[in-house]
Amino acid sequence: MYEVMTEALIDVLDDLPQAGGQARRHHEVRAAAQALDDLADACAARSTDTASTEAQAGRAVADGFRAAAQLCRLAIQ
Repeated sequence: MYEVMTEALIDVLDDLPQAGGQARRHHEVRAAAQALDDLADACAARSTDTASTEAQAGRAVADGFRAAAQLCRLAIQ
């Protein structure tokens, strides 16, 4: 799952304010948002036990990835 969290993705996230303002880099930001959504989906799929503390933590992580993906999308609007 975390193999999606590549150095290139981390670099885009680190440079998000600038990347969002540069039209030529919008494809990178879109790709980062998709990768983060994929990570969120993977975390959520592994966190289906409603009583498990570990599953609850997984859902919180998934929510964080979804929020980061949304920030990417907002940066290029």
